[in-house]
Amino acid sequence: MPDSVLSAPEQGGSVQGEHRHVFVLRWADMDALQHVNNTVYFRAIEEARMQIFGPLRHLFGPGIGVVLARAECDFLKPMSWPGNIEVVHHLVRIGRSSMECNILIRKQGEPEILYARSRAVVVLSDLASGKSSPWPAALLEQLQRQFAAAPSHAGV
Repeated sequence: MPDSVLSAPEQGGSVQGEHRHVFVLRWADMDALQHVNNTVYFRAIEEARMQIFGPLRHLFGPGIGVVLARAECDFLKPMSWPGNIEVVHHLVRIGRSSMECNILIRKQGEPEILYARSRAVVVLSDLASGKSSPWPAALLEQLQRQFAAAPSHAGV
């Protein structure tokens, strides 16, 4: 298989679907302006990402792990406490060793309001050498199954 990034359909999977995670906000997550601090958005996204990969850890080879290669976030509307953050990962593509997701940040109970839009790329890597490692077939199958299980929604 070439090193170029392939879309999931070319790899036999589906880019349909999403992964949802609810991150509990605390009063201390606000900044001096009484808005959720920008770092908390990244923490919520990180926790959601670990909910995706944590249950699949047994499928990684020895010394192999997921490394965040890119993270960006557009803050669209200030969020305040109380409430919880809903993080929705939409799979964009799975490459030979990478996965790209568009991520929506909403406040739980306010599905019509988009507070932030994010994008992240993770790479499966040999942690000792720092070089990328191709997805094992069983891990790739489980990732595609996870994202294909949920209905995809527009708005990414």
